Amino acid sequence: MGYNLEKINEISDGDKDFIEAVVVTFIEEIPEDLVKLEQEVKSGNYEGIYQVSHKIKPNLDLLGMQESYEQNLQILSWAKEKNNITDIVTTFESVQKKINDNITALKTDFNLQ
Repeated sequence: MGYNLEKINEISDGDKDFIEAVVVTFIEEIPEDLVKLEQEVKSGNYEGIYQVSHKIKPNLDLLGMQESYEQNLQILSWAKEKNNITDIVTTFESVQKKINDNITALKTDFNLQ
């Protein structure tokens, strides 16, 4: 499992409805953000990459997607410095796959098919 719900459990005091609402929102919104991020990466738009990466950062942290979170931080750093576009492309592809795999797992685990 590439996600961990400990943080969200802590802040919600185990409120299952709240947790599910956060998960549903993540599943609904993050794919659109990934499409935007992919477009920015393909165009080499460092500012756009930074903005979208920054937008998804708290969601990755909240849902305990540690590996994706750390890779996203690296993308943010490169975008801020306006360099390493090749590394951004490769790292984004990894983050995108991990997030999509986690979305599939969350849908299954929360019966959201």
